[in-house]
Amino acid sequence: MAFDSLADRLKAGIRKLLNSTGSEKVEEVLLDIKAALLEGDVDSSVVDKFIQKVREDIKAKKGKGLVTKERVLDVIYNNLVEIVGSEGQKINVDTIPYKILLVGLFGSGKTTTAAKLANYYKKRGYRVLLLGLDTFRPAAYEQLSQLSKQINVKIAGGGKDPVKIIKDASKDFKNYDIIIGDSAGRDALDDELVKEIKDIRDSFQPNNVTLVIPADLGQNASIQVKKFHDILNINSIILTKTDGTANGGGALTAAYLSGAKVIFIGTGEKINEFEEFDPKKFATKLLGLEGLESILAKAKEEDIKVNEESVKNVIRGEFSLIDLYDQYASANKLGSVDKIVDAMPGLSGASKKEAIEKQKINLPKFTVIMDSMTKQELEQPGIIDQSRISRIAKGSGQSEETVRELLDQYRKMKTVMKMSKNRQFSNLLKRFGLNI
Repeated sequence: MAFDSLADRLKAGIRKLLNSTGSEKVEEVLLDIKAALLEGDVDSSVVDKFIQKVREDIKAKKGKGLVTKERVLDVIYNNLVEIVGSEGQKINVDTIPYKILLVGLFGSGKTTTAAKLANYYKKRGYRVLLLGLDTFRPAAYEQLSQLSKQINVKIAGGGKDPVKIIKDASKDFKNYDIIIGDSAGRDALDDELVKEIKDIRDSFQPNNVTLVIPADLGQNASIQVKKFHDILNINSIILTKTDGTANGGGALTAAYLSGAKVIFIGTGEKINEFEEFDPKKFATKLLGLEGLESILAKAKEEDIKVNEESVKNVIRGEFSLIDLYDQYASANKLGSVDKIVDAMPGLSGASKKEAIEKQKINLPKFTVIMDSMTKQELEQPGIIDQSRISRIAKGSGQSEETVRELLDQYRKMKTVMKMSKNRQFSNLLKRFGLNI
């Protein structure tokens, strides 16, 4: 996912919390999360306020009875959502034509983002015009022109003076619903760039000024956002380069401190690797809590019939190998192993990759092994001793080691699900029509 480095650090803290046996670990976990946020380039003042608010909320809950680790996790989640944006924002296209001006420094990915944004609106039925206003960078217009052809969107521009480009193109603005202006950047927000973008703004008169900012800027992001905001009164932010190992915390909190909202994130270089920014979903992913919801949502979307009793048993941590078999069968229908394992909580980048490769190999083997077990063995895996392992291995054509691996995975899954069982899972299942 985006922000892998920051997410891995936060997930480590959450794993420590869920593995703890009591409230004595809470302060230690909070210090780990604080360190993770600081290492992820989140502004130190924001981190201090976040930790203080979490402590206060936990203390408030103590007056209402036992503070469980699940309630602590809930407090951490709710406060993290506040940092990354609280409610999701959208550009409200409330007038036609609606003009969006993209601004930012060199290397932020404005031109590609302009095409991505145009493609986003085109898919939603809007007539879109791309306006090439970057007359500073060589071949900028050519790049935008090539991208416009990929998405079949009209383009205007190609001159040496951005203000003249706007005036020449303005007579056709009435033929479009949305006009997206791709302005020039510089290595720094110097006097030359400030004058240019102010002249563009005054001539173009955009309904929305959107700052395009790369997620790997670190704490310099706050300085950049503040400067652009002071000059142009930024309405929205689009984060780019969120894939890979970028920490990203600086860019997120820069948005938080400025008051401008992150509305889209670029998740890769391809035109379609672009999505609306959902703060709650994003916080869920950062903490590694997204697996169950995404898998159930996929099942609902594809109208896949899930064995409800098996799902309930798995969530309770009271499942047999029969229930596990049902889940493996559903997993095969839900898509590639890569996507399913990627949605699993508690796995870091390295361990997730290893898990994906392992499950690709093991899933079909495990299914064959369970086909070779008796009904009693499937219902009561605890009775499977060495002699039974040998018989099952021979009957399935698999090694004894693979049989043991299946049994070991079953025991670990059972332990994790018992440990993780809480109100959030129950409420989530109810949303999908399942009642525990």
